[in-house]
Amino acid sequence: MAYNNRIIFSRRSIVAKRITIIGGGPAGYVAAIRAAQLGGKVTLIEKDALGGVCTNRGCIPTKTYYHYAEILHDLGAAIKDKIFAGEISHDWMRMLRKKDMIVKRLVKGIEYLMKSNEIRVVEGIGKIAGKSSVEVAGGGGSENIEHDELLIATGSVPRELPIDGWSGSGIWDSTDALNAESLPESLIIIGGGVIGCEFAHIFATFGCKVTIVEVMDSILPCFDPDVVELVTKILAKENIAIRTGVAIEKIERTAYGVIAHAGDEKFEAAEIMGAVGRTPTPPEGLEEIEVETDRGHIIIDDNLVAAKNIYAAGDVCGDPYLAHWASTMGEIAVENMFGAGKKIQRHAIPGATFTAIEVGTVGLTEPEAKEKLGEIKVGMFPYQASGRAKTASATDGFAKVIADKNGVVVGIHIAGRGASEMLATAGFAVSHRKTLDHWRETIVAHPTFGEILRESALDALGEALHK
Repeated sequence: MAYNNRIIFSRRSIVAKRITIIGGGPAGYVAAIRAAQLGGKVTLIEKDALGGVCTNRGCIPTKTYYHYAEILHDLGAAIKDKIFAGEISHDWMRMLRKKDMIVKRLVKGIEYLMKSNEIRVVEGIGKIAGKSSVEVAGGGGSENIEHDELLIATGSVPRELPIDGWSGSGIWDSTDALNAESLPESLIIIGGGVIGCEFAHIFATFGCKVTIVEVMDSILPCFDPDVVELVTKILAKENIAIRTGVAIEKIERTAYGVIAHAGDEKFEAAEIMGAVGRTPTPPEGLEEIEVETDRGHIIIDDNLVAAKNIYAAGDVCGDPYLAHWASTMGEIAVENMFGAGKKIQRHAIPGATFTAIEVGTVGLTEPEAKEKLGEIKVGMFPYQASGRAKTASATDGFAKVIADKNGVVVGIHIAGRGASEMLATAGFAVSHRKTLDHWRETIVAHPTFGEILRESALDALGEALHK
């Protein structure tokens, strides 16, 4: 990501600052490491497990399930091609235990990083006690921690809707879905965003009958229209029912499962899950330090400053709720504590979605680019024309490159196998404002999925070689 400047710090040249960080998720623990690297005396306060939602109840657990769903999908395709034969069975509880083992190992790894960087970790709930102190309440009593600089990185929780029956009907959130000890026969998912589409694919692949109910006119409403069209098509191939433009008004639990009502229409299933986004969880005591909020989000400037000597990073600051963005914010915040003067740059925040077809996005969508820039150049290249995609039996998908009239790349959208892995290259191009000519001059290994990305850039120039 592009920044205004870059400063190299030396531990020896910096007077140790007392830095307190509330929250040990992707923003907080990464910020703690960076602060320690810069010579800070760091205290990290965490009420639960280090790693936050991403490591314990989000990105990592869902990707574990996604990994095995993809293996099952590929085995099914190979059997259909008569390359393999036999029946496929799975053990849901064994997969759950595997997920828990991976999470445990990663948390242990973060604990090691805290120790090796001489970061003090305090278990408990941090409450703002004044402009230079935080009170921590935990199992061992309370403690008052003084600081020179404070970073608030307290994250978010699954959002609830003011729907009759939402509370008390046993509706799952993403944590409940990840910890379900058996696969339900059927599942209603309220919300067709990233979380809803990812869980729909996982549960459907293992044999659950899934219905997505989305209040907007399409699933993934903020995505590029071409991506939305393809994802909708592939989810339908998995026999996932998708209902858009439908608002659930009431939920009731029955002896046989659950019923979700939407006007005269009703949806019935064994279980129901809410996937309608997240809501921030700021710490208590913000009024003590004159930090302003908007619907719970801490308001920050481009330097991540919320008030004098007070910074905030991650989900507690609002959209986008992404672990890698939270980590980036955390790094910038602590560097600014040491005078870096960096500003966050929002034009190249990548996003990866692991659903029935993998999606990677960064930068402007085509409609956004047209509205903002007027004249643009757009190139697309299908997976169907890729030799590597054919070898992997993964020919659904495309890459799309969007550039301004001068050829500067402003958006890249990929739907297909390996999309998330291509985001590093795509993000670099958008972040550093590379051009279509740069893509033309880049040699890409063959046979790889990366060739699809280069061909789409060439297509924007009218020079695609294999289209």
